Amino acid sequence: MYRPMFALCLVAAVCATGAYGSCKATLSAFSTQDATILTQLAHVAEFTLQCSNSAQPSLFAEFPCGKVVPVAKVGDSKYQVSWVEDIKQGSSGNVQVRLFDEDGYAGVRKAQRDGDKVSSVKSLLDITVPTKGAYKGPWIKAELLAAFLVGGVAYFAFSTKSKVQS
Repeated sequence: MYRPMFALCLVAAVCATGAYGSCKATLSAFSTQDATILTQLAHVAEFTLQCSNSAQPSLFAEFPCGKVVPVAKVGDSKYQVSWVEDIKQGSSGNVQVRLFDEDGYAGVRKAQRDGDKVSSVKSLLDITVPTKGAYKGPWIKAELLAAFLVGGVAYFAFSTKSKVQS
């Protein structure tokens, strides 16, 4: 009688805490810094995941735009996720990335199929990735500045010539 009750309580405790327990991430991020000749900005987030039960799950990331992608495992407990965005839409600030394990990803896919909100699916961990704005070139192009200088010199030359001749 006590064994089935104990087993039931154990299963309930495992389901309540999640398969991986509580997880923490330490993060480093990189963003494209010079976008003078690019059409898209790249952002890379590399993080170390430490779960309370030392598990190393397969992860999936959801970005604020709603796109869900697999997270690359690059070492022991090290993961990497990257994304690109158009230069015109890119800005500096923080991006909230939701991480899901395989069960969470199944829940995300089910929510997408049923037309439900993906935000209702509980994530394994949320990380905040700092992104930096990229240099997009000078405010005034060199060609435009040169054209104005040539026009100014020409105006000065012709006006001085007409004053000298009169």
